[in-house]
Amino acid sequence: METRQAADKFTTEGNTLSGYAIVYNVDSVWITERGRTFIEQIARGAFDESIKNDDIKLYFNHQSGMPLARTENGSLRLKSDEKGVYFEADLPNTTLGNDVKELLNRGVLTGEMSFGFIPSEENWRGKDRKTVEKGRLYEVSIVVDAAYEQTSSKLRGIMQEINNKRINLIRRKTNLL
Repeated sequence: METRQAADKFTTEGNTLSGYAIVYNVDSVWITERGRTFIEQIARGAFDESIKNDDIKLYFNHQSGMPLARTENGSLRLKSDEKGVYFEADLPNTTLGNDVKELLNRGVLTGEMSFGFIPSEENWRGKDRKTVEKGRLYEVSIVVDAAYEQTSSKLRGIMQEINNKRINLIRRKTNLL
């Protein structure tokens, strides 16, 4: 299984981790794998079939022994859109879930995300450029270091969502007056 990582800014509050674990059509950093060094891109929709049919997990740092959420029980929700694979995960009230939140709050984790997959269709351009056209997605992970720099990851809570809806309602009303 191959893994790829990405990063972006985030805010730290709440129990729902959300953002983009995969971004489409952007370059990774240089990756060295099986004696080959290359830059990779993920094609739009490359993992749509997995998102629709498979039980995908959210791990800490690609460790299957450190699960945080999964699609099968609804604690992880994935959606492919024009930008990439957007996710929302309800972090558990466990030692690991609380540790992840604390590490985000302290800035030890910076919101960088990654993913584990097996490619089934690849398109090589030259010896050092690869696009994954299709593959099977197994997991997404919050990680320490990333291979992609364009994802987002943030924590949010129910009160933040309620306040955002109130602010939007007030903005709509004031624009109408």
